[in-house]
Order: sequence, then C-alpha cells, then structure tokens
Amino acid sequence: MNFTTAASNPRDSRNRGESEVKAAAAALIVLLTCCVTGAAATVVQDGSVRVTFLAQISPYKLPRAGTAPISVFVSGHVAAPNGGIPPQLRRLQIEVNRHGLLQSRGLPVCRAAEIRTATTQRALRRCAPALIGSGRFWAHIVLPDQAPYPTHGRLLIFNGRQGRTQLVLAHIFTSNPFPSSFVVAFAVKRIERGRYGTEMSATLPSALGSWGYVDRIKLNLGRKYNLHGRRLSYFNAACPAPKRTDRAPFALARASFYFQGRKALHGTVTKACGVRG
Repeated sequence: MNFTTAASNPRDSRNRGESEVKAAAAALIVLLTCCVTGAAATVVQDGSVRVTFLAQISPYKLPRAGTAPISVFVSGHVAAPNGGIPPQLRRLQIEVNRHGLLQSRGLPVCRAAEIRTATTQRALRRCAPALIGSGRFWAHIVLPDQAPYPTHGRLLIFNGRQGRTQLVLAHIFTSNPFPSSFVVAFAVKRIERGRYGTEMSATLPSALGSWGYVDRIKLNLGRKYNLHGRRLSYFNAACPAPKRTDRAPFALARASFYFQGRKALHGTVTKACGVRG
C-alpha cells in the first residue's frame, strides 16, 4: 500500500512538498520498539548508513497469556558513518512480533489532511484526542551551495485512518529557519500466520532530499483511553516465556529499509522479557 507524505512551507511548498526524509525513520523506530522490554541499544548498518536506537518500556514484567498496557520511551539516531548526508530513504516495512498488540478500537482518529499544513499547536488543537505519542527531533536542512543547517522541533504521533485501513501518522514541525510541516502515514495491517502479527509500511516519495534529514529523535509513547467503561491502551504486550520460566528472549521485530540506489537493509531486533505474577 502506498500513502502520501505531505509537506507545507510558506516560502516554497512546491519544492519542499515531499521533503520528509527521516521523520519516517523516526516513526519506524517507534514502531520497531513498541513492545521492547528493558533497554538496549541496537545498531543496523550497511555501507553509508547507520541506524542506532534505544528503547525502554514500563512495566518490565508482562503477563504470559494475554497482554498488558505498556508505555514506551524511544531515542534514535540516523547517520552516515563516514560523514556527509545519509542516503535517501524510499520505503519502510516493519513486522512486529505477534505478542505485541496495537489496539485502536474506539480511539479517536486524526486525518492527515487535518494536520498536513499545521503547526504543532494547531495539530494538537485539531487532533489531540488521537494523540498516541510525542517528543522532539533534531535535523539538518540541506540548502543549495550551503553547509547543512541544524534545526529542531516537535514530533507528534497520531492514531489515523484512511478508509478501512488503520494508520499511524507522524507529524513534525519546525519554525527555524522557516516554518515547515510534514506528515508521514504508515499503514497497519494484521499478519495471519508466523512469528510476526502486525505489519507497518510506508512508501516515501522520490523528491525527499530537497529539504533535509532528521538525524535524532526522542519520543514518549503511551496512550490509555476509556471505551464503554473499559480501560484500554494503544500499546500492549505479553511475554512469550515457556512454562516454568520467568524470562525469555524473543524476536521483537523485523525491519526492512529501502534506500535510494542501494540494496535493502534488513534487521531483526531481539529482546527479553520477564513474566508477571
């Protein structure tokens, strides 16, 4: 499935209208780590690109059967190991272990059109009920004949939908050196068989390099809400430990990074969890 990435810039929205390079990578890191237990840095590298991320969840111990609500902290960094600008990211695909569950039933929905040209404050006014995470990003804007210009801003994650397809919407905004707003939509679908139970994917447009790249993020994720008197959570997880054991390693997620002009980069994230009770 292909979903659009939109941008708004009062100075030159046409040239930068599809210029979101690593906000998508930021959302990828979020989705990769939605069910992580403990904290450990993971590095995926191939040639001229390196992705490093760290994740923590609370609580650490989870039920053996069923799932429990979790909150997640994520930080990540995208870089070119030898310096310079990382290659352009074209497509992402993430498969999450079926012991992790994204639950959005009854949660308010944000539409991409509502936040596509919005500042952070306006995006929150329009879609705060659908917010599932927030944090900050640090980026470098690439301008012709100039060195990359550092900037930073807010990063918001919303529960979204397009037709019958569940989405995760990543919204970033910066006002320095000029106002820029971006939205990246990730499609979410269930996988019926195998180790992984949920797939998230986003196809990015080709004209991504004219704005710049996000190289570092920090995010706090965790949304609990009420539905018909029941307390629900968007992020949930279980610990798939065998009987008579209280701790188990498992393959959390498998990710595929598709960069411009190179072979796909694949990585599997392995974590451990503890059994509650």
